[in-house]
Amino acid sequence: MRPKLYRDPFYAWGTADILSNMTQGYVEVSNALNIFNLEWEAGWKHVPDTQVENMILYERYFNRFFRLFGGADLNGTLSTDPLDYKSESNRGVFGLMYQLPFRIHSMIWVDTDGGARFRIMKDIPLTPRLILGGEVHYDTHEYWEERVHLDYMLNKNVSILGQWHSDYGWGAGLRVRF
Repeated sequence: MRPKLYRDPFYAWGTADILSNMTQGYVEVSNALNIFNLEWEAGWKHVPDTQVENMILYERYFNRFFRLFGGADLNGTLSTDPLDYKSESNRGVFGLMYQLPFRIHSMIWVDTDGGARFRIMKDIPLTPRLILGGEVHYDTHEYWEERVHLDYMLNKNVSILGQWHSDYGWGAGLRVRF
């Protein structure tokens, strides 16, 4: 019985948003203190080629509000041929995440190209099934990027999602949790 108390197993979860203007998502494998995650965003509306950004991070919790991370931010474009991926900028990132009052999630990083990024995010449950959320970040390479979404949960795994993104405009689609 006692060895089971000290086990710290890893578990996995994620979300994937499939919208008319873009796709984005998040996959995480973690235990009590360590998190390995992949975050992606690919948008095709209002841009000449599909813009792709992937972040691969390792995060370490120090308490429930504060964690440090390191990883890679990979940016590129995808033309009409899905196998024609052009890498534009790949950089290492190092930073911290902190949960501010009112459950506002903040992140700041510095990268290997001499740049920095600051991001804040907040979800506000309007009803048990309806969530209003937003995110804003400033990157010294890409400047401002904003996003606002309205998420209606059909069941625990699927939501209808409407979103405005500063680069890709309005879109609607589904959010799948797994």
